Amino acid sequence: MSVKQTVVTMDEMEAKVEKLLKQSGQWEKVLGQLGACGTNTERVQVVLGVEEVLPHINPSILRQGKSLERAQSLRTAGNQHFKAARYDQALACYSQAVCFAPQRSTPSQDSTMLALCFGNRSAALFHLKQFRSCLKDIDNALQAGIPPTSLHKLLDRRGKCCLFLKHKAQAIAAFEEAKHALLNDCSLQDKTRQDMVCLTDQFIAKCRSLPDSVEESEEEDMIHEPTPKLTAASSHILSAADCVVLKEEAGRGRGLYAQRDIKIGEVLIVEKPYVSVVLSDYCESHCHHCCSRCFVPLPCQSCVDVVFCSAECRQTASQYHTAECQLMAFFHQAEVRLGHLALKMVAKAGYSYLREQQPALEGSVLGRTGLGCDHQGVYDSEDYHTMYHLVGHCNKRTVKDLWSRALRAAFLVKCLEQTGFFPGTHDQGPVMEEKRLEDLSYIGGHIMRHLMMLPCNAHEVSEMEVNWSEPSMSRTLEIGSAIYPVLSLINHSCDPSVVRHSYGDVCVVRAIRGVAAGEELLDNYGALYPVMSHDQRQSHLQDQYFFTCHCPACLHDWPLYMDIPKDVMHFYCHKCRGPVPVPSLQEAGRTDSMACRDCGHRQNIRNVILKVGSLEQEFQDVLHRVIFSLEVNPSTLPRLLHFLRVVDRHVHRPVACHNDCQEAVKMCYAYKANAFPRKPVPTTKSNKR
Repeated sequence: MSVKQTVVTMDEMEAKVEKLLKQSGQWEKVLGQLGACGTNTERVQVVLGVEEVLPHINPSILRQGKSLERAQSLRTAGNQHFKAARYDQALACYSQAVCFAPQRSTPSQDSTMLALCFGNRSAALFHLKQFRSCLKDIDNALQAGIPPTSLHKLLDRRGKCCLFLKHKAQAIAAFEEAKHALLNDCSLQDKTRQDMVCLTDQFIAKCRSLPDSVEESEEEDMIHEPTPKLTAASSHILSAADCVVLKEEAGRGRGLYAQRDIKIGEVLIVEKPYVSVVLSDYCESHCHHCCSRCFVPLPCQSCVDVVFCSAECRQTASQYHTAECQLMAFFHQAEVRLGHLALKMVAKAGYSYLREQQPALEGSVLGRTGLGCDHQGVYDSEDYHTMYHLVGHCNKRTVKDLWSRALRAAFLVKCLEQTGFFPGTHDQGPVMEEKRLEDLSYIGGHIMRHLMMLPCNAHEVSEMEVNWSEPSMSRTLEIGSAIYPVLSLINHSCDPSVVRHSYGDVCVVRAIRGVAAGEELLDNYGALYPVMSHDQRQSHLQDQYFFTCHCPACLHDWPLYMDIPKDVMHFYCHKCRGPVPVPSLQEAGRTDSMACRDCGHRQNIRNVILKVGSLEQEFQDVLHRVIFSLEVNPSTLPRLLHFLRVVDRHVHRPVACHNDCQEAVKMCYAYKANAFPRKPVPTTKSNKR
């Protein structure tokens, strides 16, 4: 949206500063000072104290605000598209015009242009038959102060939207208001006014002929189904189910464990992140606060670089967006990536809170398992303490790595300094200068801590891009990143027991394998065994997460999906969970039992073979419809879950049908979560969501 300027990226800045320090002979000295530091505050202070560094971490930030001229230009372009019936292009231009149009922050300020842009956009939405979205923009235009000469058009459009939606009372009220506005519009000639009033009366009569009660129509701007709720929430981990408990295990640190047997498909976590960030490619189409796709985007009231899906999200975002508002365009061009998320975490907490909480944050709290919990032992995702105590592996990093993160933290905190985040920013004098350096170092230390923690703990916010002509080619897009303190407690397995999906930026975690009581919940850190070799997985996990994986898939070097035999099946031994082979034709005629290949225990698996076999054909039929037609109806998921539970309980893994069923279940869940373009399922009495 905003004008481009020449901006040095973070990577370029780091390379340039390192080159200058080496040329001046300061490089080894600075690394030595950094290596001797014991805290992140001290590390950032070292960087801020190097004269050669300061000119390169104190950027001149372009502050581009609203522009009446730019809004008018975009609105004119939208009008041209509208006249040519190119309503999609008109909609895009009007949405950009809305972002540039000056806002009314006080009653005396003029926001006529904003109201006209909203009104124009409502017209485009009407012609695109997006009636609910049209109604939202009509309300936006009225609130912004639509000129009296345009009022009757807007109210007439509201009446027609309500008529199409079969909202009888609202339609009549809107047309009556439109009629009243016509009668009071002095700019119209009497004959024109009379004709328009007559037409409005005809619409009112048509509305009165509608039945009083009609079935509610499908939401046209639905991007996901209603966010699932926890059946019973934990009183200890506020975003988790009561069957989940936090424990610590030697060598693995903290983790989440099952307090009872958990079935495949159970919802285990529903977590709103502490903060999320929309990636730059999606900042015009997705809400800056909740990452939901915006069908009627509302602009920030100050900057032109973010949009919101609702007035509620815009209001909630004000607690942190004030500090980042002026930085958005610069951050996108400087490619700060996770640095934006780190700064946003600090911005949401606020200067006063971080200063007041300094003793509590730096002190010991309730032992290792209780890190991040309050004094009642509650782990709350909205509490800054939860993130502060997530692992960043500072002690495993090289001095060069610490230098990189300290430099970036110093850069970000100097950006933050320009936004008024710090009290007394413009005061002068040696005492204030010393206080400012202390403040910058302390807040920068928090940012540095997050820059080390986020690569190991941040998660993507995703959206399924649905390809209706070729559903198997649908793909999952990363539209944002977020920090989920509860989700971050789940350790890794190349064969995970949970799967996560995004509803806006709310992360919903479900069981994708059966989890026994006492067993640990396991997520995947981007290293799934069916699609990545053992060596590739270990390298990825060591480089980014600093550990070696010892999950069963790694210990037994499970094959890639394409190498798993499709026609060979083994069943679990009742005694040791080892593989029990299916009897050959000759063996089947002589015995009812087979021996486990690990422990030798013999058992009869005839009934299990028959049970799995009886479900196989039905599963293949459902699988084909999901993968190739994305046929997701109320019966699809229960049938897939039933088959997966049977296979998961009885069939020794790895086995292809387990992977296939898991992927089909994941696809169904992905379609329920953020998905676009979404094709509504007809709402009939026999088929309702």
